[in-house]
Amino acid sequence: MVKLEYRKLEGMDVEFVSGRLEENPRERAIGYTVVFKLKLDFTHFVQMASQYIPGYLNEPTNAIRPELGGLAYHHTYNYFFSAAGKIDSSEKLFDIFARPDFYMEDWINEALERRYRKPEFAIVDGALLITARQDFRWEDPGRQIKIEDLPITTFHWALSLIETVGKVPESIYPVTKVVLMYTHEDVVEVEGVPMLRGMRNIDGKKLKFGAITDKQVLTAS
Repeated sequence: MVKLEYRKLEGMDVEFVSGRLEENPRERAIGYTVVFKLKLDFTHFVQMASQYIPGYLNEPTNAIRPELGGLAYHHTYNYFFSAAGKIDSSEKLFDIFARPDFYMEDWINEALERRYRKPEFAIVDGALLITARQDFRWEDPGRQIKIEDLPITTFHWALSLIETVGKVPESIYPVTKVVLMYTHEDVVEVEGVPMLRGMRNIDGKKLKFGAITDKQVLTAS
């Protein structure tokens, strides 16, 4: 099995804009809403993509998948199709995957259940503004969640670049060649939780209901 490469991309970054922690008694849940500005330098993106998939943006059957852990969960990946050869800016690249219908909105069944809501997107000053929400509750219907039960949440912004390979229809399949990200490539620990260096994160146990401030959004180091 080929090891998947993860690469830090110059000019890729996330900027916290605002956030809020709220209680949802009807669903026994606590959830946060956050707004981040997702930045991408298109020139550096094209240069890096070309190292792994020459002509990446010009092939209709190539695809892309955003990795947005902590913010949203994309169902699958998006082929370029008719947009191939016409993607000449970050904004046009964002148009490929920045639609709420591409994202899930279901409870994930674990002891501590969580649910992403469908994100909202807007393009502002060449960056992708995402408004995202995640809810938490205990699977046990008799147990009420409290702020001190909330986990450390990491905020991802990465792009999986996918090439369709094969020579005949029966053997054509998509392969992820590289994942480009804003974080560094080495792992550090924050309160016992491993994460990539530079990863933005919040410690849910230290929040209060109401506004989430930029001082509460930490950077792993």
